[in-house]
Amino acid sequence: MQDELKAIQKRVGTTFVHVTHDQEEAMAIADRIVVMNAGRIEDVGSPENIYMQPKTIFTASFMGEVNFIPGTFESATDSTISVKTPLGTVELPEFECRGFAPGASVTLAIRPEHFRASTGTGPRITLGKAKVEDGSFFGTHHRAHLSPLDYPNMTITAHMPQSAIIEPGAWVELTLDPTSVVVLHGHPPRPTPESAAL
Repeated sequence: MQDELKAIQKRVGTTFVHVTHDQEEAMAIADRIVVMNAGRIEDVGSPENIYMQPKTIFTASFMGEVNFIPGTFESATDSTISVKTPLGTVELPEFECRGFAPGASVTLAIRPEHFRASTGTGPRITLGKAKVEDGSFFGTHHRAHLSPLDYPNMTITAHMPQSAIIEPGAWVELTLDPTSVVVLHGHPPRPTPESAAL
């Protein structure tokens, strides 16, 4: 049905407004997504930008599984920013700081698929070691729940490569590409809002 709707839209050349609560459907069909929360617009953009670079904590959580790590914005230079988290201080590439001031509460948003084996190529940062609590093999990846060594009360969900050995009790390094981390204003509210629409 998704393919059929896209084909019809392409054939008739008319703008469609498609309202759905299904995030995957929205990303599969839309050229432009508007995320709404309690009747107010939270975010607007392409499916790629909405998913990879959400502008708010609500958008990040609503558009798919995500890990939230609370932090404090410390400083920025011409090339990097520094964020203090329970897992240690994280240095990230400089980006549009969106008015962050030293001492501001921020949240690092990290998608499970952005965690990779420590042997990966390209720029890497590490958030320390974590213990595997459990894991499942999904064919394309292992889905694992991890407890960071420095913050055992936190649970991180990671999609590890097919070749990874995921066994309960094993220790892995939490490494990722720093450009995949999104820094957002504030800390996630609890509970997460239940109602939203695309």
